[in-house]
Amino acid sequence: MKINFNIMKIVNLFKPIAFFIPVVAIVSLSISGCSSELESKNDSSGDRLSIEEINAERGDACDCISSTITKIDAFIVKMHSGEYKKSSDLNAALAVSMEGCMTATGIKEADAAWSVSMSGCESFLSIREAMMSVSQTATLLKQAEQEELFKQTGGASGASEILNRLSNKDK
Repeated sequence: MKINFNIMKIVNLFKPIAFFIPVVAIVSLSISGCSSELESKNDSSGDRLSIEEINAERGDACDCISSTITKIDAFIVKMHSGEYKKSSDLNAALAVSMEGCMTATGIKEADAAWSVSMSGCESFLSIREAMMSVSQTATLLKQAEQEELFKQTGGASGASEILNRLSNKDK
């Protein structure tokens, strides 16, 4: 029962930021190597920074959104023009667009607090809408990639079927 109570407590704590979860998920999934300069500072100094100190190093949350929205807008224009043909290319370009104050630190508590701070900003909805658009495009690209793979493998589902089909083509 204690575990269930703790889970419910955590769920209730994050209900106000539930609408921001897709943005955090996209950023977290698209940025490879969640380590940052901040973590290396923590390791080398041996001191652990508080959540407030970590997020203070990022600057003001609303300024972060304002400075990032221009890069995101340029990314969205390229995305809609069809520049990214693969989901991996889209994710890599998104990671570049999100570099800086939007980069995850890898410290869950600090990243969650940062997300809450950003959600209170006036321009937050612009970032959220952009991330939803990116998510939809990434899903479409991934589906197209899977369909192409299905066509290339002739509908084979397992590795042994694929190998058998490939070996039979040579005969």
